[in-house]
Amino acid sequence: MMQRRTDEQTALTAEYALYLVDIRGVEFALTYLDTCNVPRSILTRALQSPEARRHHERRQRPRND
Repeated sequence: MMQRRTDEQTALTAEYALYLVDIRGVEFALTYLDTCNVPRSILTRALQSPEARRHHERRQRPRND
């Protein structure tokens, strides 16, 4: 149970870091990850291949609404 909570917290921190990249820049986001004790490699991998981080989306194609 504790591991799951840690993983969820790390995921939330990484998502916020991606948001910070858009607003404040990469260096600021990396500093944020350092202060949260989350590895920088998570963000650098996401920035290298943005389509790879979207593999968890349910729909492969958008809806025709």
